Amino acid sequence: MAQVKLTIQRGKNTLKDIAVAAGTAETQSDTMSLNIDFTKISKGDALMMIEALEQKIFASPWPML
Repeated sequence: MAQVKLTIQRGKNTLKDIAVAAGTAETQSDTMSLNIDFTKISKGDALMMIEALEQKIFASPWPML
């Protein structure tokens, strides 16, 4: 599996709360996408969530799946 999808919800920033699942292929193989729904989160929320994703990647085996 060459793709992984990480899902995080506002307020649930612990490593165990971040879901890891199979991802979908990107157009370029050296690409990563980040989708943010701005409806109910602030810029600070988004940055904290990105930091939690960084910690999850760091703490996980590579490749993740």
